[in-house]
Amino acid sequence: MLDVGGVVLEHGGAWLSDAGSALVDEGGAVLTDALQGAGEVNLSALLPRLGDLLPDARTLLGDLLGGLVEDWWPQPTLPVGGGDLPRVAGSFSAAKDLLYEQVYRGQRVTAYCGCTYNGRREVDLGSCGLEGFADTARARRVEAEHVFPAAQFGNFRRCWRDPGRYSACRQKDGDLVSGRECCMRVDETFVAAHNDLQNLIPAVGMINGDRRDYSWGMAPGGKRYGSCGIRIDSGGRRVQPPDALRGDIARIMLYMRDIDGFRLSRQDARLYEAWDELDPVDAWERKRQARIARLQGVENGYVLGE
Repeated sequence: MLDVGGVVLEHGGAWLSDAGSALVDEGGAVLTDALQGAGEVNLSALLPRLGDLLPDARTLLGDLLGGLVEDWWPQPTLPVGGGDLPRVAGSFSAAKDLLYEQVYRGQRVTAYCGCTYNGRREVDLGSCGLEGFADTARARRVEAEHVFPAAQFGNFRRCWRDPGRYSACRQKDGDLVSGRECCMRVDETFVAAHNDLQNLIPAVGMINGDRRDYSWGMAPGGKRYGSCGIRIDSGGRRVQPPDALRGDIARIMLYMRDIDGFRLSRQDARLYEAWDELDPVDAWERKRQARIARLQGVENGYVLGE
């Protein structure tokens, strides 16, 4: 009990810090709707920023319980995965909910550009110098980015290349589903990799779209996004991440190679090993890894230094 009490106090302090930010970022839609219903007063018109100042009840409760309980209490087994595979969510939609609501609880900041986003998954472009892209709808929303692109590991799966071999990959009218959808239906290893929270990071939707399935590497002449450190070279199909994220990406790529048996070229493996050395693990990366490991039952040893 003393050990548990110590953990509760430790994480209670962390939650109070996170909740302080959440009170500013999080929407108060529930309270607003309740007051409107009671008095028939259009508070949204009178106080348009009320939703940004008051916490959403469900999210606030989740932050409280998550900070005090979920960071140390054993998690239930998730639907997919066996043996050494992580126990991941059975659908990508469920995986994204876990990513935003559990893994990045109290850390609503996108990878690559460091943009803040709210509980409605709307990006504040002014927080990261991307105001010039405000007229692009996809820039205003956060998306779950696969660090190891699904197309890269999917291309090695028969379900991706030839879905016609699987009866489960035909629709009622006889048409075939896409290779990605076929693998999600019939290939447990693919699903485990596709929905693995270790491989998912929040990113500005526009940048996620521009990155496509390009490989990581050096691309100094690539497209720039304001003051953001990412560079995307569509001609060379290469993406250069910001300096402070290179080690994080390297450790994810090496983990995916080991846990799922995916292939990396010798050149790419050497690049990731160099990035791992140049950009050491920081406190947030350790916390992120620990949250994911509790959910999925598998750790990223590269983050742990094993």
